[in-house]
Amino acid sequence: MGKAKAWSDQSYVFLIGLIFFVVVAAFGWVKLQYGFCLMDEGLHMTESWRLTAGDHFLRDKLIDTNRLYTLINSLVFRASPNITLLGFRRLQYLLTLFSLLLFTIALSRVDGQYWYQPFVFSLFAFTGLDPNGAFSNLNYYTYPHLFLTLHLSFLLLGLFRDNIVAKRLLYVASGLCLWAISLAVLHLGVVVLSPVLLFIVARKSGLKSFSFTLKDLTYVLGPFVFCWLLFLGIYKKPYILSLLTSVGISVKTHGALIDANWDALEHIAITMFLLVIGIYVLKKVTFRKFIFISAIISILTYFIIDTSCFSLIRPYYRGWFSRPMWFSSLLISFFIIFLFNIVRKHFTDRPLNKGEELSITLLIPCVILSVIGSIFSTDGVLMVSYTAIPATAAIASMVLYNKTIQGKAYSVKALVLIIILLPFYYTTAWSDWRFTYFDLFPEQEDVTINEGFAKGIKTNSIYYDLYKWIRTNTERYTKKDDFMISYIISPMTYMISKRRPALDHSFTEFLEKPMEFYEKSIKKMKKMRRYPKIVFVFEGIPALFPVSLKEDKFFWFGKQFDFNTSQDPISRYVKQNMKLVSAFELCKGDVARCFVAGR
Repeated sequence: MGKAKAWSDQSYVFLIGLIFFVVVAAFGWVKLQYGFCLMDEGLHMTESWRLTAGDHFLRDKLIDTNRLYTLINSLVFRASPNITLLGFRRLQYLLTLFSLLLFTIALSRVDGQYWYQPFVFSLFAFTGLDPNGAFSNLNYYTYPHLFLTLHLSFLLLGLFRDNIVAKRLLYVASGLCLWAISLAVLHLGVVVLSPVLLFIVARKSGLKSFSFTLKDLTYVLGPFVFCWLLFLGIYKKPYILSLLTSVGISVKTHGALIDANWDALEHIAITMFLLVIGIYVLKKVTFRKFIFISAIISILTYFIIDTSCFSLIRPYYRGWFSRPMWFSSLLISFFIIFLFNIVRKHFTDRPLNKGEELSITLLIPCVILSVIGSIFSTDGVLMVSYTAIPATAAIASMVLYNKTIQGKAYSVKALVLIIILLPFYYTTAWSDWRFTYFDLFPEQEDVTINEGFAKGIKTNSIYYDLYKWIRTNTERYTKKDDFMISYIISPMTYMISKRRPALDHSFTEFLEKPMEFYEKSIKKMKKMRRYPKIVFVFEGIPALFPVSLKEDKFFWFGKQFDFNTSQDPISRYVKQNMKLVSAFELCKGDVARCFVAGR
């Protein structure tokens, strides 16, 4: 009777959570149609689409061969040549739901608990694979998050599977996901060390809930090694040379890889303090008092996040990523506290509970990806959020297996999780809704694009008119197989026009890369006879940026260069070989120009 009642309670709490999850997911689906920009999302699309339109990922490109997510996305374009930007966003979202479903099944295999999962994963029903709220498509940020979640799903299913054949097949699948992470972003391939570390921990600590043998390890590592040997066997020396060139340019562009980010450290320190206070209260007072005090801490946390600690610290990255930074700080703080707890137990010879063993399995690859991603990305510690799905599962596991909380009713446990996560989840989702990556706020996007690659996207009237201007000029002056150039930082123009870049890159800007880079690009363009029939020139980034996510004030990015006086290699070529046929005024003093071949 007792077990039946407990099962019923779990199902009841799960049903409530599932209803909430479905409602949030409905809003997440609607959110996908809002916001359009010519910047980074255009890069993610163009560099993949061009591989299906006749370009080769080595011969016709110079950089970013360390980010082969383009090969994965090109498969999508080949399977669905007419897929739109909204279609790509929806595909990303559906893959998020699929990975969550598989992950929840895997977690349920560990201990039979499933009631908490809709609550813990509800944030991702809104944000998808990108809690930072920057990009809703499939790219070098979201693919690692997807494949990490799938890797851990297959790994857990294998660890808790009795059938030896099924176990090994699941391990192979988990290894393929590790390879896919490295394919998407090469330096993230360091994550292949995670099963090795798990094997060492399993041997040294004597984990009780599962075993992970040397033979198991070989089945996980085998696909990673085999796939890379096969890939290098196919592309051989050209890929190695292209990779070295790409890495060299990246190092020159970004300079030092490790730099103290004091703004991030302030966020982490405050979040760490709040977590430590909560843990201390749990140990020192009765459970009822803990609920009351932790609720107060949760409310205080919300106001700290919403006001950037009552205006005592600077909003992170102009405030655009302030709230996601607090969420990343939660994950980082948890990583540190968890590591401290595990080390303390190791040196005091105290056994690990099942929740700690599960969390170790989940967090080893999360920490590796977080550290490597933070070092090698200009986004810094925001990259931690791209491990959030398994990381939040680990947080839930530690909470549920706490000896004070473990014996409580499912509804009480759910309340504890809500108290801990709600301020971070709500503010992160709010930020994701408001920050449409340099478009207006969703409630201000009152025009729907009704044709072309951006069909179905809601945006503002200026972007809409700019979109039509680009399409009109392209159709008037070019043919399907003609080449084009678009700069500064306007790669989405290639997708609007469905014309391949004449240059060996699509993300053109003059602030970071040296002029020698563009000299080589022009020479290569001429050598391969990829002469542009049309060029769109933007002297500054054609994008609006919000003053803050609360203020209804937007400005255009300033100019990077003056076309009439600039002696950069691309502008020189345009002025010598092309004629102006049209112009579009973005704002007073900022005009986009359209040039076509001929003088």
